[in-house]
Amino acid sequence: MFDLRQLRTFLEIAGCGSFSRAADRLRIAQPALTRQMQMLEATLDTRLFDRHSRGVDLTEDGNAFLARAQAILRETERTLEEFRARSGTV
Repeated sequence: MFDLRQLRTFLEIAGCGSFSRAADRLRIAQPALTRQMQMLEATLDTRLFDRHSRGVDLTEDGNAFLARAQAILRETERTLEEFRARSGTV
């Protein structure tokens, strides 16, 4: 199973096109970020990124997962907002 942190990390890497830039933006060590993506790729049983000297590109599966990850996070945020509004903590 993957977690929301892995999804956010995946989206940041995809947006930056680089593990090192994403690690800087997320303020986490690059080895920890790399490990999160290794775990996500193992869970999904696919490679999400093609790594090269200038950074990374999404694979075909990475592009397909991008839309799903964005949708999952949007729905999660809507759910949190809805239930916080119900309890009056917005």
